[in-house]
Amino acid sequence: MKSVLDTNCALEIALNKTDASRLKTLLDESDAVLAPDLIIPEYVNALWQLHRLSLLSLALCQEAMELLFDLVGTFVPSREIYREAFALSRAQKTHAAYDMFYLALALREDAVLLTLDGTLKKEAKRAGIRVG
Repeated sequence: MKSVLDTNCALEIALNKTDASRLKTLLDESDAVLAPDLIIPEYVNALWQLHRLSLLSLALCQEAMELLFDLVGTFVPSREIYREAFALSRAQKTHAAYDMFYLALALREDAVLLTLDGTLKKEAKRAGIRVG
């Protein structure tokens, strides 16, 4: 089984939150873990916001940044999936276009989408994508 990891799941694992253990198990059971390359700036921005609001120390931010590269085996260039992401954005009409890159990749790779985002889960199911 292949998995596509989104930013909120990566953060959940990195920060050892409620679903971290379950998500780590799903990743361990995956043959391949993929993510659109845009996960990197999204992830770094989320860490920056947590640090800026004094919710996460600089040391923990740096640790978490490094962990992303251990979690994801393949970062797929956005250039390879932008057309599909745009088509999904047009069809779904309910979510941010950048989130559709995760759906596009999961569809292309017949992968399970790992997300904690309720709206994205709904969109994935509507598109026939398995959600973990």
